[in-house]
Amino acid sequence: MFARNVGQVNAVLMTHSRLPLRLGELARAANLPRQIVASALQTLEKRGVARRTRNGDHDVFAPDTSSPHYPSAYLAALVDLPFAPALTRFRPFAAFVYGSMATPGQATAQSDLDLLVIGDFTDTDEVRTALSIVGEQIGRRIDAFLLTPEELEADRAKGDQHVRSALAGVRLFGEV
Repeated sequence: MFARNVGQVNAVLMTHSRLPLRLGELARAANLPRQIVASALQTLEKRGVARRTRNGDHDVFAPDTSSPHYPSAYLAALVDLPFAPALTRFRPFAAFVYGSMATPGQATAQSDLDLLVIGDFTDTDEVRTALSIVGEQIGRRIDAFLLTPEELEADRAKGDQHVRSALAGVRLFGEV
């Protein structure tokens, strides 16, 4: 939907717990130079998914939730969150966002991000640590639900509601 840098800024803008954000805050959270973030914000404003307002002597930015493009920009933001790069070394098979964060406009500032990750993990603490770094970028706690493929299939066969709900969420990558 967006070029890489615009996607990174959109991901932070749509999912950060503390909104609106100043340009510098967005740049730090997106891990991009201010000039690139400023350009990305102009693109997002032109496309009608970001709005700029004045707060004292600073411009601040937030998603334009009244835009007809907001739902698709929000869902694209979830996919553009840096989970895949954070998890690459663990070789996960798939990941899904579910719960309030999986539905545009449902999350609150206090919402955590529920994430199902399927893989053969040897050290789940390392996986959770890698995910927490992404959570720090967006100001949200990541509630990771880690399953092996065998656990996933067993839970599916039992009709586990939690697994069913997670699999009905937003697929970030992979196949199950």
